[in-house]
Amino acid sequence: MVSEPGPDPLERCLELFELHQKRLSLYIRALVPDPAEAEEILHETNIVVWKKVDEFRPGTDFFLWISRIAHFQILEQRRRRAKSRISFSPELIDQLTQSTLEAEPELERRRAALENCRRKLAASDRDLLEACYAPLARVEDIASRSGRAATSLYRSLRRIRQMLLDCVERTLSMES
Repeated sequence: MVSEPGPDPLERCLELFELHQKRLSLYIRALVPDPAEAEEILHETNIVVWKKVDEFRPGTDFFLWISRIAHFQILEQRRRRAKSRISFSPELIDQLTQSTLEAEPELERRRAALENCRRKLAASDRDLLEACYAPLARVEDIASRSGRAATSLYRSLRRIRQMLLDCVERTLSMES
């Protein structure tokens, strides 16, 4: 009896890489306050991951492996930017990394619940949220374009946020 070969390790790494890309981005953004710098570190991390893909041991935690690479990229970026006014010590970065890794599963559960709840909103509510949370969006401009008063839009946003909060809390309590 001939057994079928297992999945190609490079293919499996590619699948894991795609699966964890958003999570890696969020992880880096939690540790790096500047979005442009976080994006640069994500790009550099991705390059290192692909250069070291042969070093990944199948069966181990892929996200832990790539987040460790990201951690070293953050430290490297810190060394390069040591002359800037704001600089975190390696110890603080280690503490932030540990805290982020510990909190990440819970945050991921909350993000998934929020996305599920967002999909349940009425289309008009979803559209309003997307418009108000778009980059450089201003509620006053959106209100003006829609012919509504800004205070009315703020009330709608408060109502939608409360609905989302209630839905997320219900979802998480049902999971527990």
